[in-house]
Amino acid sequence: MNTQWKIILWIIALSVATTSGCGTESTDGVALNEGGDSDWCVEHNIAESACAFCNPGLIEELGWCAGHNVAEAMCWICRPAMIAAYQSVNDWCAGHGLPESQCLDCNPELGLAADAPMESALVSATDEPRYRRAPSVSCNTNLLKVNFERESVAQEAGFEYATVKVQSLSQTLECSAVLEYDANHFAKLSPQMGGLISSVEKDLGQKVELGETLAVIVSPTFGAAKAVYLQSLALEELWSKNHAREMELLSRGVATERDLLEAETSMVESTIARSSAQQKLMGLGLTPAQIDEVARTQDTTSEYRVTAPFAGVVVERRATVGELSDPSEPLFALADVSRMWARLDIFESDMMAVQDGQSVVLHLEGLPGEATAGIITWVSSEIDPRTRTLQARAELENPDGKLRANLFGKAVVTVSDARPTVIVPRSAVQWEGCCNVVFVKDSSTAFHPAKVHLGPKSGSMVEVRRGLNGGESIVTQGSFLLKTEILKGSIGAGCCEAHPGS
Repeated sequence: MNTQWKIILWIIALSVATTSGCGTESTDGVALNEGGDSDWCVEHNIAESACAFCNPGLIEELGWCAGHNVAEAMCWICRPAMIAAYQSVNDWCAGHGLPESQCLDCNPELGLAADAPMESALVSATDEPRYRRAPSVSCNTNLLKVNFERESVAQEAGFEYATVKVQSLSQTLECSAVLEYDANHFAKLSPQMGGLISSVEKDLGQKVELGETLAVIVSPTFGAAKAVYLQSLALEELWSKNHAREMELLSRGVATERDLLEAETSMVESTIARSSAQQKLMGLGLTPAQIDEVARTQDTTSEYRVTAPFAGVVVERRATVGELSDPSEPLFALADVSRMWARLDIFESDMMAVQDGQSVVLHLEGLPGEATAGIITWVSSEIDPRTRTLQARAELENPDGKLRANLFGKAVVTVSDARPTVIVPRSAVQWEGCCNVVFVKDSSTAFHPAKVHLGPKSGSMVEVRRGLNGGESIVTQGSFLLKTEILKGSIGAGCCEAHPGS
């Protein structure tokens, strides 16, 4: 059991013990009943050695009841004798057979959600970040009080207050982002064959149109491939004419069927050879229209042109006149920068809130004071095993070209549209080891912690899903001091009231 949950269960046990007491105690802390039995807790109607209310050390000693998600020492299912102990402190729901403090049927406001299974309401460890955790139903923090001896103490301590508001608030989450080229309009261009670079037509940053030449390469392989294609075309035409002639001779009784069959076979073979040569030219990067142009002009030159597959900007250039090209080494990178992608890294705890179609606002480090809007178009189906983040992609318009690849920034994703929401300043929320709490001002000298279930953050504010109704006066500056007092009262001082300044 980790340290955090040890503290939680100590708080539970000590709070109950402080409230109810446990009979008469001897100097060594063992309860004595009137008959002198040294191993019986009269107040909780259970053997002293088994009373976790009086002996919180049992919680740590016996550990966790994995089967029922409670401390073994507090488990009424495995240790039926604890039922009488719960009943002795009026914490037993006879109708549902479990402690009243954990009965969601009778006390739905204590649970995680009205439709949550009972097992989920019991105290159990969780890996969720603190701000996302629901209040524990077994925690009695909200029953504690902090009372000052005089009204001036809060003023002297510099307390500041805020009124809990109910207002329309869009739910958002923040994450890091980095810009990339739109992969659907980004290409690294390599020649399909080796050769000598004879000229470079475009340079870095230049705009190009579809089909424009970027570089010219002299490649004997390319010239040979065109020659083979032209030869196959001529043979196909020749054997097609020969086949027609044999058919005519056969009809006049001059040729034999064998002659016709041989002519037909040669014609089919020539067609296959022409198709193979055509496919090779297509593999070298020529389009059907360019191949038709080779046939029309009978072109057998060795000049191979690297052309743009779409309109864009040259963002990389490695081509140099006089060097030999290698099919495995790109000569250019071309990108259409009128649209960019933003790669978002979503925290694992926020992954269920992100989906396609949500709007995103980016604040980029290189463009201070400017915001760029986009839409999420893809959410990954896996978590990055190294960073434990979920990747998502947003598409951004970039008409003026200000957005640049590899710019870093912060993305704000709108999870849901504005709706009436209870909100409090984030500075008012404190984590007391078990639950998130907000300190409510009861009077100028009295305060109590309210357990809250938080929602998404939005700037300096945070949503409160349960625990506050709106209109309460809460502590902002000074809330940490109050948290310190309730922890001291629950764990060390044995009293739930604090007297700062005394």
